[in-house]
Amino acid sequence: MGNYDFTKQPSLLIQGAMDTETAYFIEHLEEYECVTIGNWKFHTGFLGAKREPVIISKTFQGMVNAAAATSLALAYFKPWAVINQGIGGGHDKKFHRGDIVLGEKVVPMGSIAYAFSEEGAGIDGKSFSLLPVEIFYRETGKTKKVTEYPCDGKLLKAAEQVKTKYHTGRGVIGSGDEWNNQLDRIALLRERYHTAVEDMESAAAAQLCLSYGVPFLGVRILSNSIVNGEKFDEAVGIDGQKFMLSLIDQMREYM
Repeated sequence: MGNYDFTKQPSLLIQGAMDTETAYFIEHLEEYECVTIGNWKFHTGFLGAKREPVIISKTFQGMVNAAAATSLALAYFKPWAVINQGIGGGHDKKFHRGDIVLGEKVVPMGSIAYAFSEEGAGIDGKSFSLLPVEIFYRETGKTKKVTEYPCDGKLLKAAEQVKTKYHTGRGVIGSGDEWNNQLDRIALLRERYHTAVEDMESAAAAQLCLSYGVPFLGVRILSNSIVNGEKFDEAVGIDGQKFMLSLIDQMREYM
């Protein structure tokens, strides 16, 4: 498949923010090539027993980086689907460090509107509501305001069918440029958004995929669970990539 054109033929975009979320993929790519666009590198090749054509994107941390890398990839490669995966912090006690959350939807935790209060009344961190984000839908040429980004049902079903040693389960991914360590704050996010895990990238990628009409799935392996007293270990990102390789090998059977 040396003549495979990743800009014209179907390929799967797999994203991760850090080396611990992407290096294992890149090491296992066959017919590896690297394409640099702006400040981002995109690693193309074939993964798994069925040699799935993939593009591995190290987005760097944070929403702006993830948005820029996703936008460039969607415009240049035109992938048939996008999976944003990597490590995340647990919100739901039923998930422990090393468990994998398969995204039902992604919620932008930072998109909030605070209620008015008089000067000197103090700061009330609970008085907020979801602030809809305006999305331009490429297919219709119109905009719409949304408060959440659904993950693709077929991709989610394929992920649920993976036979793996890792504990997996559906859940809501909360996403924003924040790292929450206050248990009361996490409890509030669970109450408002029903979050199972949080990260700093997937909402940006999910929003752009919704705009472009490209199937999207968020997958997060827990690097820590403060609600269970489990400390941070980014090395589990390798296990997340191993799970993804199993998903890639059987994904087409369920699409």
